[in-house]
Amino acid sequence: MKSVQILIPALVTIVITAIFVILAIWLTALVPPGEWNGLIKAGIVLFVFMCTLLVIAWSAYFTLVIRRSLEK
Repeated sequence: MKSVQILIPALVTIVITAIFVILAIWLTALVPPGEWNGLIKAGIVLFVFMCTLLVIAWSAYFTLVIRRSLEK
């Protein structure tokens, strides 16, 4: 049972990260060439990275809340 409690959040984190990496690659490919090309791509990557961290943090928090409510 302990391995399931560790395995499921780890798999969810891996899947969320993979989805956001694919999203970042796809969005940066949509940026047209030009003077601000590099800056726009960097902004997109930073935004997607921060969103990934936020989603993982919220999912960890909700997992903790659910575990505590089930233990009571």
